[in-house]
Amino acid sequence: MFAYKKDIKSIDRLRKRSDFLCVQREGRKWISKGMIVEVCENENKGIRVGITVSKKVNKLAVLRNRLKRRLKAVSLDVLPHYHQQNFDIVLVGRVMAQDRTYEDLQNDLRWCLKKMNILADQIT
Repeated sequence: MFAYKKDIKSIDRLRKRSDFLCVQREGRKWISKGMIVEVCENENKGIRVGITVSKKVNKLAVLRNRLKRRLKAVSLDVLPHYHQQNFDIVLVGRVMAQDRTYEDLQNDLRWCLKKMNILADQIT
């Protein structure tokens, strides 16, 4: 068993297109080299994460899915420490994310959330 199995349950996924559109319409966004982070408050549902990568990033589905898996792993490493908060977060993969290291992607996510004053009170 992995040590983070317990933390996975504290982060739910965004599943409906309407949830993604609500975050895009009502939320704030910040852009880094590896990803675009869109955040919107929700009604006491905890942290929910959605991940998307466009065909503009790469035409091959295999490479888009690999990038989605990397972004999912980054979110599972960074976000469980902040499970007390209530936010819907959408991570949009960018072209440069394919070549960035895992640590750089983690730092990108932390940096974006700090710039939006979401994780300002937490230690990263």
